[in-house]
Amino acid sequence: MKRFHLIYVLSILFPLYSIAQPQYKWQTKAPIANFAWDENDTTRYAGHYLYERAYRLIEDMLTDKRPLDFAEAVFAVEDCLFDGSLDHSWYQAELNRIATGIRNAATSPGITAPNLDMALNYTIYLFYTQPCPLNHNQPYEYDKESFLKDAGLTGGMVTHLLKTGTGTCRSLPYLYKILADRVGAKAWLANAPLHTYIRTQDDKGKWWNFETTTGSFSSSSFIMENFYVTEEGIRSGLYMTNLTEKETIVQCLFDLLCIYERKTGFYSNDFIRKCYTLGLQYHYADNLQSKKINDLKYQLDKRAWNAGLRSEAEVRTDNVFGPEYAHIQELRKEFDAMGYHQYTPEEYQHNYQEAINYLERRDRAKQTHVK
Repeated sequence: MKRFHLIYVLSILFPLYSIAQPQYKWQTKAPIANFAWDENDTTRYAGHYLYERAYRLIEDMLTDKRPLDFAEAVFAVEDCLFDGSLDHSWYQAELNRIATGIRNAATSPGITAPNLDMALNYTIYLFYTQPCPLNHNQPYEYDKESFLKDAGLTGGMVTHLLKTGTGTCRSLPYLYKILADRVGAKAWLANAPLHTYIRTQDDKGKWWNFETTTGSFSSSSFIMENFYVTEEGIRSGLYMTNLTEKETIVQCLFDLLCIYERKTGFYSNDFIRKCYTLGLQYHYADNLQSKKINDLKYQLDKRAWNAGLRSEAEVRTDNVFGPEYAHIQELRKEFDAMGYHQYTPEEYQHNYQEAINYLERRDRAKQTHVK
């Protein structure tokens, strides 16, 4: 498999980024969701306090009530997935262990670079790609086991990556950013459709795109072509743009809502609304727009259905619900105009199978090499 196929395939598989295209398709039969439920009754959600705790932490960072700390925001979100069972002391100790090693290595005679920033980023790159004591002599790899077990959900967690040395296109670039922050290196997260990668700059001002899932570098033209990024997507700030420190924290709100939906089955209630409302204040060209559109659509569906409307035409022309329907359509058009790209189910399934085949071939090649 060619290198661009590998990056393309592996980077689209993590479910946190598998966003349903916001579309208005009116149901003509009884809805799957029980529109009689009170989705704001959070007593039915086990561990809801964990989500509230993570939200408050992120809110305090974004509103300058506490320092920005990507590592802490990531931990709070991941603790929700694991029902509050994560060990915070171990997490911080492991980050400090790696950061100390990177800092020491970057200033050692063995690393030659034009400046300290490049030395630090180069050392992080080596930590990802070369066997060394810091990574227990095992370079980071894509998490095949999690991929086959839960489509990469567990593998997408930084805490899991630290324990196993395997991750996905969420956990791998997230950890890079965390380590860069901790050692004082300059590095930025950037997004493409269903993908996240790292951007750094050298002493001559050239930008480098580091693909943490493969340990390789990609040109911007390559990313545009293979991830269907348009000029609109770049211009709006949705894709291929260095995320600011606060915009990086906003990514944690999106992750929080994805985990929340996965664990509770709901994508519309007051908690979800306050999360995307907060995040969009600090990064408007963000995938949180999809959460907003889906929430508004659900609420409109619920009220219109309970009012007796049974077709899209009825909703569209209704004096009460028609304006809301039109508003959702405008939001969809605005999001599309930002350059948003959605993979079709057929594309996703094709690349899912292609990734399975690649991982199986890779493992067979490793076994042959060992023999």
